[in-house]
Amino acid sequence: MRKAFFTLVLLSLGFVSCDNETSLQEFYVENQNDNQYVAFDIPASLLTGDNSRFTPEQKATLETIRKVNILGFPKKADNKEILAQEQEKLARILKSGKYNLLMRYGGGDRKAELYFSGEEDAIDELVVFGADDEKGFGIARVTGNDMNPGDIIKLFQSMDKDELNVEGLPDLGGMFKD
Repeated sequence: MRKAFFTLVLLSLGFVSCDNETSLQEFYVENQNDNQYVAFDIPASLLTGDNSRFTPEQKATLETIRKVNILGFPKKADNKEILAQEQEKLARILKSGKYNLLMRYGGGDRKAELYFSGEEDAIDELVVFGADDEKGFGIARVTGNDMNPGDIIKLFQSMDKDELNVEGLPDLGGMFKD
């Protein structure tokens, strides 16, 4: 009886440990200190700083965000093979079933995909994956509570149009320069 119990425990542990799928969080943590990558975290407090410059809708959207993690892999002459391998690892994570594809954009040598986890109208994690054949790839992970994807997209669009003052945030475009 004792042997059967220990055998059952060992088999159970074997089945549990067979799930070697890396999560997006693990991928980020494993690579944030790798010199091939550029990584930074933006806490919600940095986004909301002086909130007098935000509209009531923007304030409400920002209150649902906890933090933003950004990880980029710039393309260089000597890392093309590693870049392809890392991009494939990331693609497997995003297509593992935990994330739902919200939107896909592609044109020429560039592509972007937007994924989420949670309910469609109350998401907990929004993932933006972008790749450019000339510059490399990057991923932004926005975590929060009951975020509305439409509101988040509007907020990012207003940042892009310089309607929001994002002074003090790292230069995202500069991350892919040699």
